[in-house]
Amino acid sequence: MKRIAAALIAMTVISMVVFTAPAALAGQSTNDKIRQLIEMDGAGTVADAVVDKQRPMVRQSFLANYPNSSNTMADAYVDAFAAELTARRGEFLDLIVGVYAKIFTAEEIDALLAFHSSPVGQKAREAASSILIGSREAGVAWGQKYGAAVAAAAKAKIKAMGYEIK
Repeated sequence: MKRIAAALIAMTVISMVVFTAPAALAGQSTNDKIRQLIEMDGAGTVADAVVDKQRPMVRQSFLANYPNSSNTMADAYVDAFAAELTARRGEFLDLIVGVYAKIFTAEEIDALLAFHSSPVGQKAREAASSILIGSREAGVAWGQKYGAAVAAAAKAKIKAMGYEIK
């Protein structure tokens, strides 16, 4: 009985996604759909984070180019620079829309939007940063465990080819 109920719920969710998502998207251009997909993926948040990460480099560059500037002036420049980047965020996202348009058909964009609107798509988006962090940690662990052996094997291979490592 529980399996039947679960199957009915799953079929209802799938039907809702398959039949309602295309109707909601019907009036949008492909580029508008791509922009929606990009926003769903969190590109806007990433763009804002990039601006924040640029602040120290922008400040350092400004002070290097204008060494007689005060800290207050440098801070004002960094704020103005960040505001300008933020104001042009839409132009940047338009470039990303072009990248998606070259890779995906209109039908594939509709399918991606339907997936990302589904419960599992939402879970996948929410889990993406945890997956990325976990993958980085796994990569570090793998490198610590096998890095020296991989380097030694590579050195042995090039030595066998007649190269001398100094």
